[in-house]
Amino acid sequence: MADFAAFTYRVPDNHRYSIVIDIDVCVPVPIQGYPQDRKMPLKAKALIDTGASRSAIRSNFIQAAKLASYEKCTIRMAKGEYVSSVYTVDILFPNQMMAKNIKAAEFSGNHEFDFIMGMDILRMVDMAITNARGVTVLSLRSPPAETHIDFTRQTNDSGNPA
Repeated sequence: MADFAAFTYRVPDNHRYSIVIDIDVCVPVPIQGYPQDRKMPLKAKALIDTGASRSAIRSNFIQAAKLASYEKCTIRMAKGEYVSSVYTVDILFPNQMMAKNIKAAEFSGNHEFDFIMGMDILRMVDMAITNARGVTVLSLRSPPAETHIDFTRQTNDSGNPA
């Protein structure tokens, strides 16, 4: 039995310039107005964003899930800085891989995704994006392997470096 979990996603042709995957955002279940230890999974779409240092969650999703913020952070973007509320959630991948206690900043706007998966999550896993035969595939593994993938060390069928 494998001592890791993995997730592979074939990117549809009409999404070749961004990778958006299905996830569950696990949010606290409020009982008598207070969040408890139990979490409820809510379906969401997540953009894989290696340019984001931290993850973020869309304001419409926050309102629907009735999430409460207990801290603020400063977000720096090309357009400038702004102060954002921060929400703590768990992220569940389709293969039951879990990222716990993710502190996600709030973002707004009309997007096809509810969650931005930034480097705070992506640094917890091994990630590969391959494009064999013109098909883009994302693959994630948790926990990360003991060794790195190194394409410069791959050899061709004759044993020579590629």
